[in-house]
Amino acid sequence: MSSSVSMNNKSLNATNLLIAENISMYKKRTLRLERFLNIGLIALEYVFYICSFMLLFFIRVLPDYKIDSVTDLFNHWETLPVGRDYLLLLGVIFTIYAIYTTHHGLYKWDRDIRVIDDTLKAGKAVFFSFLIALGLIFFLKTGVVYSRLVIFSFAVLIVVSAFISRLLRQGVMVLLTRKNIYSKNVLIIGAGRVGEEIRDNLFSGKTNGYRFVGFLDDYKKDTEQVIGSIDQVERLLQQYEIHEIYITIPSERNVINNMITRIRKYDVRIKIIPEMFEMVTSGVVFDQAYEYPCIEIVKTPLRGLNLILKRASDLVLSIVGLILISPLLLIVAVSIKLDSKGPVMIKQRRIGKNGAPFNMYKFRSMVENAEQLQVELTTQNEADGPVFKIKNDPRVTRVGRFIRKYSIDELPQLLNVVLGHMSLVGPRPPLPKEVEQYTDYEWRRLDIRPGITGLWQINGRSDLPFEEWVKLDLYYIEHWSFGLEMKILFKTLPIVIKGTGAY
Repeated sequence: MSSSVSMNNKSLNATNLLIAENISMYKKRTLRLERFLNIGLIALEYVFYICSFMLLFFIRVLPDYKIDSVTDLFNHWETLPVGRDYLLLLGVIFTIYAIYTTHHGLYKWDRDIRVIDDTLKAGKAVFFSFLIALGLIFFLKTGVVYSRLVIFSFAVLIVVSAFISRLLRQGVMVLLTRKNIYSKNVLIIGAGRVGEEIRDNLFSGKTNGYRFVGFLDDYKKDTEQVIGSIDQVERLLQQYEIHEIYITIPSERNVINNMITRIRKYDVRIKIIPEMFEMVTSGVVFDQAYEYPCIEIVKTPLRGLNLILKRASDLVLSIVGLILISPLLLIVAVSIKLDSKGPVMIKQRRIGKNGAPFNMYKFRSMVENAEQLQVELTTQNEADGPVFKIKNDPRVTRVGRFIRKYSIDELPQLLNVVLGHMSLVGPRPPLPKEVEQYTDYEWRRLDIRPGITGLWQINGRSDLPFEEWVKLDLYYIEHWSFGLEMKILFKTLPIVIKGTGAY
């Protein structure tokens, strides 16, 4: 009997070993395909960059040295005074650019490609690489006067080339995924809310190559996406040639330990979602407390250098904006004065970062006694939550209706940005009486400086219910990035021009 059991175990181990080898080989083939395509696309991207530079070099620099062909360039390269200097500049730019883009994951293959976000990152990489390269060249005192037109045009062409490269990369990934040439099979342990959110977030993109196989769950077996119980993980891992496993039930320690022990031999990436996942969605920092590893909960990525970067961009853009729109501000001020009685601008008491009150500036768009009239209109409020909104508010003046539709009444808030009360992008600053009705969840909107525009502005404006405002604000707070900041600013202008959702 024992001999029979021993033979069965050996047979089972042999089968497991063979399957483990098959999974490993499948993963190696996938990785080889990844490397081949990734290197090819990166090489093509840098060919675009070099061709852009050579084109500018031929058009702008070489005519000054009586060189008008490729043959002349090679024949006179040794005597060309600026040739090596431009090559040095190009080498420094490409080195810094490559380090920056690689560090920020632009060439990482197993990620969802977002063309606009990636292009914004490339633009940021161009800015830093050109700034550092020109600074180094300045300290080297080469004595060469570089063509400003060439440098500026080359920077623009790099961003354009990066955009084209992103589109090409996205097209390749979509084609590979649709043809089932490339995919990474993913299994999620636990079909609860966390598991479903991981599934939705991970597989919402079409260009990361992930393919959702199903859930394993001991309690939820009534849905078609639950393909088995947890004790079947090894068999299903073998059957579907799984690449990655997400574990969303870490409280089941014994179950998880036994499962990991069984599947350790397979070449599979295992990712465990922490038990405190629902409480740390605002972001975590891994740290060590004495001899124990710990997770430190943080409110937002907007701290340190990120905070300095945001404040610097706020100052520069708001000051430049005030200068550029000063004629418009004057016209609006005169129109308001001629249209109705009362001051041109008003100061409203608003609540800012961490509950600090401040005076927010706005062009007056309502009659002079608007605050007193609101009491009479309370029953007509069309907004939910602690917000007062009426689409056809009788208190709004003729000029006020126009400037509110196109958010011109908000322009004086650029002064608040300069003074540090507000930011260009962030949650809308609430009134004190609104904050009095906030729950702890809604209070999180005050974790950062309020803004003139935000995700709510480009996703419906006043048409959105208050609950959606809060969700969008918290998403911005928890997922802040410079790319997201620029995207919101760029998308705000067409929304404001259309006057969609404003009243």
